[in-house]
Amino acid sequence: MLTFIDESGYPRPTDSTKNPILLGVCIHENDIKPITNQIYKLKDSIYGKQDEIKSTKLIREATITKNRTNNKAYVEEMVNIITSYDAAIFAVIMDKPDEPIIVPEHHLPKQYYLLLKKVEFYCNHHHYGKALMIFDEVHEDADRKITEAITGFLFKTNFGRSFHHILEMPLFVSSAVTPAVQFADIFAGIVRHYYENKLDQKEPETEFQKWLVELFNKLHSLTENNHIPKSHFTEYGFQKIGKNFSYPVNERFTTCEINDEAGNEEIDENADISE
Repeated sequence: MLTFIDESGYPRPTDSTKNPILLGVCIHENDIKPITNQIYKLKDSIYGKQDEIKSTKLIREATITKNRTNNKAYVEEMVNIITSYDAAIFAVIMDKPDEPIIVPEHHLPKQYYLLLKKVEFYCNHHHYGKALMIFDEVHEDADRKITEAITGFLFKTNFGRSFHHILEMPLFVSSAVTPAVQFADIFAGIVRHYYENKLDQKEPETEFQKWLVELFNKLHSLTENNHIPKSHFTEYGFQKIGKNFSYPVNERFTTCEINDEAGNEEIDENADISE
């Protein structure tokens, strides 16, 4: 299993985004070749030899209001490609924090911890093997910090050591040369605009909002919620955490408990969670 991960916006007070997103797309290894072929053909038919088109240029009102049919067609077909495969999508939806988030050195930021947990439970539930985490590269220092945080979590915490489906070697690649990473980039952009337009709380009013709802619903159909046996807890595949970026890694979890107890927070899909 390959999990392609990207962000749309960043959780910091100075960022322009109101709802930064961390999103992962899980794809079976055997599907990578046909998917890559479809993306190359799609891009060539619409844009020719043009370089990668980032979601910031695709997922915006001008795509609809100015009738930019190429961009609209590209986004829609990227969504159609992924929904034609046995894939899964998970997302962590954040609110812009009021103050800078303090993450201790070598600690895994909450949004990454939650995304890894979703992939772990997904692979465990379906009896899949290891999942390789593939990130859109940012820059060397930032990528190294995330690598150290992930490996530290997997090797140095009881809960992390109970994960058997996350390969202990994340990769960082350029989305310009790794087509499947573009899925995560575009889909994270769709999810961010959906929540920033408050479409989880109201009906769409503009053509752009109607387009977002259509795209979002297709992506959301590929997620899976984690219903914790022997409890009333449900952890949603698309999870809102609000401004709560702190979490305790509960040391009581062990390998044998992961199926029964590993959802230690009660989550309302349409509300912020609290610890």
